[in-house]
Order: sequence, then C-alpha cells, then structure tokens
Amino acid sequence: MDIDIRFDEGKKVLFVTSRGPLNAEAFTEAMVEITHSDRYPPDTDALWDLREVLFEDIDAMFWRTIIEIRERFPERSSARLAHVVQGDFAFGMLRMYEILSGLNMERQPQTLRVFKSIPDAERWLLDSRAGDRR
Repeated sequence: MDIDIRFDEGKKVLFVTSRGPLNAEAFTEAMVEITHSDRYPPDTDALWDLREVLFEDIDAMFWRTIIEIRERFPERSSARLAHVVQGDFAFGMLRMYEILSGLNMERQPQTLRVFKSIPDAERWLLDSRAGDRR
C-alpha cells in the first residue's frame, strides 16, 4: 500500500492518496505521520482518495483492525473523513467500513462518508464546516 499525504493550506484539508492493496502497517504509519506534523493540527479533516486501492481481500475483520488503529490516535477524533472510491464493489466495501465506524462512535467519534467523486467529497468537507468549530 502506497500512501501520499498532502496538506492544502488554503482549504485546510489533508489529501491522502492510497494505491495498491490495503494493509494495517501502512495505515498506521500514515496515522503517525498525520498526527505528528507541524504543518497542520492533528484533527485536520481529510479526503482519502482510494480509487486505486485493491479491495478484493478486504473483509469486516480488516475494517475492525483499521478502526482499532484509529482508536490509538484520539487526537484525530474530531476530524471529518471523506473517502473516495471507484466502482460499486469498492463503494460497498467502504460503506461497510462507514457502518462499522458508526457503531464505534463512543470510542472514536469521527464522522466519515463515502463518495464516488473527488468534487463531491471535497464539497462535503468544506460545506460541512458552516457553523463548525473552524
């Protein structure tokens, strides 16, 4: 899994691009990088571009592992996460992740949504700030 992280200063959004098969180790490394940057706060909203990720070997147990990893980074709990995928299968896989995350709101209260386009995801992140803490 290859992960690139870019901070858009003007939009105050992290753009995280992932490619290849998902794995927990690379996700953990990305979380460490995100939470230890001096360029932005650790609770910065993020748009995860997962259009080039391979989801064939992913199941509910994998998503539970990812959720457990997220719990180790409570400083991210108020960040909103937009996930962009390509195709119905990937969309269904991320909806499973979204549902499992929703069941875990007490321990990691992040709001996340799944989209099929970057503009829709970006619009949700930016529009949802109206009346927000930022």
